[in-house]
Order: sequence, then structure tokens, then C-alpha cells
Amino acid sequence: MGATTGRGFRPWLAASTASVFGDSVTFFAIGWAAAGFGADAASLVLTIEGIPLAVLVLAGGVLADRVGIRRTMAACDAAMVLVMAAFAVGAIGGAELWMLVAVGALSGTLQALRRPAEGVFPRLFGSEDLDRRMALVGSAHQIARTAGPAAGGFLIGHGGLPLTAGLDAATFALVLAALLLVRPPHEPAPEPAQGSVWRSLADGARSARRTPGVVPVLVAITGLAASVLPLVMLALPLAGRERGWTAAETGLVSGAWVAGGLVMTLVVARRGAPRAPVAVAGPVIAAAGVGLLALRTEIWVGVLAIGLVGVGTTMLTTYLLPAYVARTPPEMLARFSSLTQLAQTGPVLVATPLLGAAAGVDVRLALAVVAVLLLATVPAAARVARQAIVRSSDPTSVSSV
Repeated sequence: MGATTGRGFRPWLAASTASVFGDSVTFFAIGWAAAGFGADAASLVLTIEGIPLAVLVLAGGVLADRVGIRRTMAACDAAMVLVMAAFAVGAIGGAELWMLVAVGALSGTLQALRRPAEGVFPRLFGSEDLDRRMALVGSAHQIARTAGPAAGGFLIGHGGLPLTAGLDAATFALVLAALLLVRPPHEPAPEPAQGSVWRSLADGARSARRTPGVVPVLVAITGLAASVLPLVMLALPLAGRERGWTAAETGLVSGAWVAGGLVMTLVVARRGAPRAPVAVAGPVIAAAGVGLLALRTEIWVGVLAIGLVGVGTTMLTTYLLPAYVARTPPEMLARFSSLTQLAQTGPVLVATPLLGAAAGVDVRLALAVVAVLLLATVPAAARVARQAIVRSSDPTSVSSV
């Protein structure tokens, strides 16, 4: 079965991409509206959305394994239809700050419950070409996220928050309909509830620790999250201000990260994941880009440097994530997925203030810290690659896909 021909995969991918686009449009509009209340208000709205993602994502993994992956996604999408429809109506005539905070909190909660299931959904269409299928999802969603803010800026000027929230509600309804109609051929049966949520989490953690290659993948993902996201969200804007770049110039440099990653995911979607030695070299390429950003101040150098960060980090993740999903026990798909989600969100909450403190001393110091963190992911990635080579050369090994 090809990467894009699994039964029902294409309709779900199209609807899912539309939903990501609608979400990106709305939350650009919400951020814009929050900024109108001041910097503290804008920070509050962003923070209130991020906290549930870190706190509840493990519970989302247990929920999806117990209730069912597709059912969990459908329930969360149905709830988001109601949230966004209510927000669209409530925002007519202008949105109060408490509305923005409430939407951020509800959205963050539902995303936390949904993401573990969404992360493994492509595997339900078969194990063949899983790396290409996951890269196709990643590239489609990335294009949607890139287009969303530009569309949001246009729509908020022609209909405001009611229009953007109404669009988001419609796209959530679309992906809900796709989930109700699609029947993935390899969807596991829900696991009967046995014991408390904490016991299920502990069972998943023990299984992850025993599964070869899983812990190194989580370590590598943690390192990438602790370095790349704070780089783009914090260190890069600070570097731009220090160097006298305009907001548009800094945005151009920041966008190179998305562009570099998108190019790499499109290549993987067509040709498959990079070989292990190439993938392991990804953090080295990304660290070289950060070093280049620290040494040179020209705009074109910044674009090249951050583009290398996007290419290098995506080079590794497009190898690691399919390998991780392929090794996941079918009865624990969502719980294993929740661990990768936590590895991507939790470190950012810790690394961002620390990187901010380093940048307060010298932006180049912060960039040096990012480069070191990127290089620190190489041993874990190399361990995953070695285990994959041993596994593939062992004629008695049995694939867990």
C-alpha cells in the first residue's frame, strides 16, 4: 500500500490540513486581538494555551488508548466546533479579554487530549512507507500553518474575529465528518480500562523504557525542542533587535526555518526518510547554522543560517519519529505518542527562561547554548541508528510495526 493510497487517508489528510489552516488563521487573529489589550494580556493568552499542552498531554494518551484513537480525535473536534462557533457569536461587536483567555484555555486543553492520537493516526493506514506518509502529513500541515497568519491578517480586516472563528468552526466540522466516515484498516481495538490513569501512564512508561530505541528518541526530541523552539521564538527576535533588523526582516529570517523544514519534509514524502548517517548529521548542520547566525549579522546570512536549522532538525525528526511510531506496541500507540508530545512541549517551558537569562548577558551566549544543545542530541540519535542497523541485520528479529 503506497504512502498516499491507504483507504481513507487522502480524505482525512485534506480535511485535517484544512482544519490546521483554520486553526492557524484564528489564533493569529486571537493573538492580534490580545495584543490590543497590551503586552501582558498577549502573554497571558499565549501562556494559558501552552500550560494544558504540557500538563494534560499524557492523560490524552491514556484517553485515546482506552476510548479509541479515532473516537478521541472526533470527540475533541466536535468540542472545538462548539467552542469556535460560540466564540464567533460572542465576538460579534468585539471580544473581551476574558473571551480570548477562555478560548486559549479550552483550545489548549482539547489539543492536549487530541495530539497523542493525531500523532499516530497515519500508522493506522498501514506500516508500509510510514516515513513518507508522516512526512506528507507534516508538510501539508506546515504549509497550512504558514499560510494561516497571512490569511488571518486579511480576514480580520474584513470580518474580524467572528469571521475567523466561524471559518475555524467550519474546518473542524469538516475534519470531524472525515473522521466519522473514514475507517482506518489497522485501527487497534480500545484497551479495556484497568486501574487508574496513573497506572496506565506507569505501564506506558515502563513499556517505553523496555522498547529498544524509544528512550534515545525521546532524549533527542527533548534536545531539539529545548533548543530550536526557544531559538526561533526568543533568541532570534532578540538578535534581530540588537542588530537593527526591522520586524519584516526578522520575520523573513524566522520564516527560513519553516521553509527549510518544509523542503526537507517534501523530499522525504517523495523519497522516504534519510539514511541513518545522514539523519544523525542533521543536528550538526543545524548547529552550524546557529554558529553562522552568531558570527555574521547580514540579513541574507541570517536567512541561510536559520534555513540550515530547519533543514538539519527536520532531517533528524523525519528519521526518528517514524522509527519511534513503528516500534510502538499497538495497544499503547497513543500513550507512546503522548511521550513525544511532552518531550516537545515540556522542555520549552524550562529552556525559554534560561535562554532568556543567557541572552540578557549576550545574545551570542544564548546562541552558543542553542548550538551546544543541538550537538548534544547527536549521541542519542546515533544510538537509535545503531540499534536500527542491528535490528535490520538480525534475521531472527520481528518488526513491531
